[in-house]
Formats: sequence, C-alpha cells, structure tokens
Amino acid sequence: MFARVHTLETGPEEYERGYAMVRDVLLPWARESTGFCGLIGLVDEDRRESLVITLWADEASAEASASAGDSLGDLAATASGATRASLKSYGVSIFDVPGQRPSQLPEPLGSEPARPPQVHS
Repeated sequence: MFARVHTLETGPEEYERGYAMVRDVLLPWARESTGFCGLIGLVDEDRRESLVITLWADEASAEASASAGDSLGDLAATASGATRASLKSYGVSIFDVPGQRPSQLPEPLGSEPARPPQVHS
C-alpha cells in the first residue's frame, strides 16, 4: 500500500472551502480511480494546517493517479485560498483501522474525542 500526503497551510475559512472541495471533487474522483483504498483528512485544532492522505493499493496505482491527483490538489488549494506546503509519497508500513467503513465521517471538530483504552501492566 502507498500513500500520498498533501500538506496545506490554511485558515479556518480556507479549511472549510478546502474540505468542501475534497469532499465534492477529490473524493468522488479518487473513488473511481483504480487501486484507491481510502482518504484521510487531518486538521490541527486551529485549522491552520491540514493533511489529506490518499491511500493506494500498490505503487503502480499511486503513480497512475499522481498527475491527476496533483492537478486536483492544486485546484483545491487555489480555489480554497490555501497554500500547498508539501506533497510527498510514502510506503505504508502499518494499516489497521478495524470496523471503519470508507463512508463514515468522524465527529466534527470540537466534539469530545474518543479516549484510548488504558493499558495495565
């Protein structure tokens, strides 16, 4: 599995516009792409930096989608007013997300996050 990580510098308004672009444009395109395994969006508490991680079944799928994904990423950044800080590719060394479906959305920012289980020695 391979990942492409888009890092964006945003403000709260840019983040909201960028979120809509990812949801409405990038995600539907990715779902139709060969080898697409998922997308994860991360944002810091102040909505000043966000990451969009796309997951691909293999290196060939990641490479085949790279040009179009890069163009869509540029379009989303430009349209939202965000600045793309970086775009990097990675091999995925661990992937374990039990019980999640691709269509599930996390709780909105500001809600109480789930606490990890306590580990007892």
